[in-house]
Amino acid sequence: MEKTGNMSDEELIAAFQSGGVPEHLDILFLRHIEKVRAVLYQMVLHHADADDLTQQVFVRVARNIGQFHGRSTFSTWLYRITMNCAKSFLLKRQRIPTDKAVELLDTQAPAGSQPDQALAYQELDTHIREAIGNLSAKLRAAIILTIIQDVPLAEAARIENCTIPTMYWRVHEARKQLKSWLQEDLS
Repeated sequence: MEKTGNMSDEELIAAFQSGGVPEHLDILFLRHIEKVRAVLYQMVLHHADADDLTQQVFVRVARNIGQFHGRSTFSTWLYRITMNCAKSFLLKRQRIPTDKAVELLDTQAPAGSQPDQALAYQELDTHIREAIGNLSAKLRAAIILTIIQDVPLAEAARIENCTIPTMYWRVHEARKQLKSWLQEDLS
């Protein structure tokens, strides 16, 4: 029998569905938890909320793994659940308070920067986080999936359950809004 750590996601799911061995789900979850947590954090911009949502995502996956039939890849199915959880959360909150936006990316001033350069870099990072926090959930998801997470556009469209042209438009619109807000903030 193949070692469980070398099994593909789909093989782990099939093995779990046929035998119910929790180890298969554990391996599957460990493979994806960091990426799911990163996407959720980039969507909600708050560490504690991202942690709570990560737990919610994997509870939903565990409850619904029997409904996964392989019509898409597991990662696409997982990201769809992830984005749905994030959007539901954002709808409840309507708008992210900027005082909770700790950091969008693990960005730091370049090594060897002078203190004034580091401060300017930090201020720019804050403006970018606030601008992303002002995007609607759909536009934020488009930017995070395609630009920050580097998910191919076609897969991002499947995750968001929209057409490829719609995803193109969302990315374009998000970039346009970000550019406008950042130009206003930085001028």
